[in-house]
Amino acid sequence: MRRRAIWMVAAILLAALPAYATNPPAVQWTKTFAGWGGASGHCVQQTSDGGYIVVGTTGSNDSTTGYAVLLVKLYASGDTQWVRTFKAAGGMSGSSVAQTADGGYVIAGGAADAGGSHWNPFLLKTNASGTEVWRSCLVNGFSASAHSVVSLADTAYTVVAERFLGDSAVILWQTNSSGNVRWSHAYSVFYDLEDRDEELSLRRTSDGGYIIGTRTLLKVDSLGVQQQLKIFGSLMNANSVIQTSDGGYAATGAMLEYSSIYLLKTNANRDCVWMRTYMPSEASRAHWIEQTSDGGYIIAGTTRPSYEEGDKVTLVRTSSNGTLMWTDTLSGGLLGYCVRQTADGGYVVTGVGDENLFVTKLATETRKRK
Repeated sequence: MRRRAIWMVAAILLAALPAYATNPPAVQWTKTFAGWGGASGHCVQQTSDGGYIVVGTTGSNDSTTGYAVLLVKLYASGDTQWVRTFKAAGGMSGSSVAQTADGGYVIAGGAADAGGSHWNPFLLKTNASGTEVWRSCLVNGFSASAHSVVSLADTAYTVVAERFLGDSAVILWQTNSSGNVRWSHAYSVFYDLEDRDEELSLRRTSDGGYIIGTRTLLKVDSLGVQQQLKIFGSLMNANSVIQTSDGGYAATGAMLEYSSIYLLKTNANRDCVWMRTYMPSEASRAHWIEQTSDGGYIIAGTTRPSYEEGDKVTLVRTSSNGTLMWTDTLSGGLLGYCVRQTADGGYVVTGVGDENLFVTKLATETRKRK
């Protein structure tokens, strides 16, 4: 009886252990968009109707404009619902998109003057059909481009931009619902301008403030006042930072020399708790991280197994403590810029593949115990 009781307890404990996926989920569909002279996807989000919105940059059919923003709306099946482009005098690039409470969309990026030598961050608001409602040029006196936007329930928008200066300052704006600036702050963040593959991520935190990823973890309050700046010497950059369910933070990007993708976990004070590395190659870097519904992480990035093979879109899936569950390289993809977990437990990814914007939907994970 005692032995049977022990086995029963063991069985209960085993059943309580998390199940781990051993293989990456299957690709359900992939869609590509060539735009004019090539296109790239930078941000994807599942929309309230179960479909997807994707923003990126394309060439332009106007000889006076170098680039244009490409906004693509897909049905849940991956079929195209509509495609929109937006232009500025000297070019326009799209970096981030968020669905707003009225069913429309807000886009952040950079818009150039007629000569193409000076860039200003912008916000552009559309309705649910992708028709432009307004655009706001966030003039700062220095050439800059916006990287990420957060929508605050249609009452305000917050956007982060990189200023192209020797000190590589980061600028944060908050606007009202019409794009008029409420406040702005600049933060001095130093890193090597000659050799970097950096983006800026902006996420809301549970206290109403924001966490910004550069080479650092930059925490600011709800009014943009700097609270803390954490620098980690072994990291080339922190392209994407999120607050985690335990109140801490997780960051990803590239190690020095782009030797591997990393996952850094911190406590609430941004002190390192642990760090893991994955996919060592000639040039590995990550661009996006999300926490998954089971408390683990999904990372989108790029690896280069060899210079002869070139870049490949890479996904890294881990458990909550950073243990590797699976990796996947997507066929035909070159750069993986964004991944999101979808409502069905699968994933949607966007980036660049063969000079086209691609969107790939992965099925729900199949779980197997180790």
